[in-house]
Amino acid sequence: MRRIALVLPGGGARGAYEVGALSILLPELERRGEEVTLLCGTSVGAINAALLGSLAHLPVAAQVELAIERWRGLERSDVIAPLLSPRLPFNLARLAGDALSIPGVRRGSLLDPHPLRRYLGRHMDWDALHRNVDGGLLDAVCVVATQLTTGRPVGFVETATPRQLPRSDELPFVPVRLADEHVRASAAIPLVFPAVEINDPPSAQGYYTDGATRLNSPIKPAVELGADHVIVIGFEPLAAPPIAPDEPPPHLVDVIANMLDGLLVDQVAADMQRLVAINSFFVEDHRAGTNPSARAYREARGRRPYRKIAYAMVTPRRRRELGQLAMRTFQARYGGLKAARHPDLLLLGRLLRGRTDAGGDLLSFLFFDRVYVDALIAAGRRDARRWLRRHPAFWCADGAHDFDVAPVDVAKERDATSLDEYRSLRRV
Repeated sequence: MRRIALVLPGGGARGAYEVGALSILLPELERRGEEVTLLCGTSVGAINAALLGSLAHLPVAAQVELAIERWRGLERSDVIAPLLSPRLPFNLARLAGDALSIPGVRRGSLLDPHPLRRYLGRHMDWDALHRNVDGGLLDAVCVVATQLTTGRPVGFVETATPRQLPRSDELPFVPVRLADEHVRASAAIPLVFPAVEINDPPSAQGYYTDGATRLNSPIKPAVELGADHVIVIGFEPLAAPPIAPDEPPPHLVDVIANMLDGLLVDQVAADMQRLVAINSFFVEDHRAGTNPSARAYREARGRRPYRKIAYAMVTPRRRRELGQLAMRTFQARYGGLKAARHPDLLLLGRLLRGRTDAGGDLLSFLFFDRVYVDALIAAGRRDARRWLRRHPAFWCADGAHDFDVAPVDVAKERDATSLDEYRSLRRV
């Protein structure tokens, strides 16, 4: 029986795009007699994974309807406290004091995290998620956060069989009963939200921040947890953008947006290219992994042989499409004098106005707006239908023709794999 995982990366408000895509993919999967039993998410993907885990006992149509309803009912005040308030000078002073390590002064973030905490407390049914895992409807739900002490990603996993969790030096798996602290830690965007202290389990106590800083596309944990098919939702196409001549000098916003691309988008592209390379050049058959010597090397260190992983992946057609959509929606709803009634949004729009269209990328992370959410859901549905038109059988194992991935350099990929194995050996 196929073991299918859902892989949901981080992207702030773009999480609505994930739900839109799934509203098309999950019913089609059900029509084929298949179902998702593994949920892996990072940042907002962790929130969506937990939400879907709590709805897994319902028919698929009800799951996607309720997930969309939650997103459409989400207000900006449910996630972000007002930027402009009488306490703004005090908050900025605390942030500066924290940055300068002034004793007794702690702020740690630009935004107040309490609205999101209250929202999760009201709307996340953790008891339902626990019942769905304990009852066998789900094999596991995994959320990824980054431990500040070590800088490593950590997978917090709820499963009915915690003793069977794989061991991994690069990505430790910690068995837990998932709670809002694990999801909030995964979604604690650095500087925007403060790090979250996790107390359960005691063995993993400490402060954690957004898992996207180290592992935005949790394909690896899905595969390590036993998936042989993965559904991946991405926010950018995998094709590398062409060089753009005659660009104006960048603003700070443009630089930050490109840094986010490196942290988030490029990770997804690299993970998918690696998956395609393994499928094409390292897997021998359904029983064995690489060539005999490499297979023996992996087995001697307790590693599974490489397996072919079929996938379905939904992304926008054009680069920065969701950011441009955010900027158009923002200007239509709050441009000109309309922004006078929303000073917070006016400030946000001014701060994120770069000289390229990169400012829309940053805006798309924080623009929790009803009209933008509807547009994201519609975009996700459109792109999921595009995938199904290109793949009537739903699954694919070679993505070069879909995403314009550059030809795989076999020698380079083998060298990269050998280097990974060497690093792992040095850590033993």
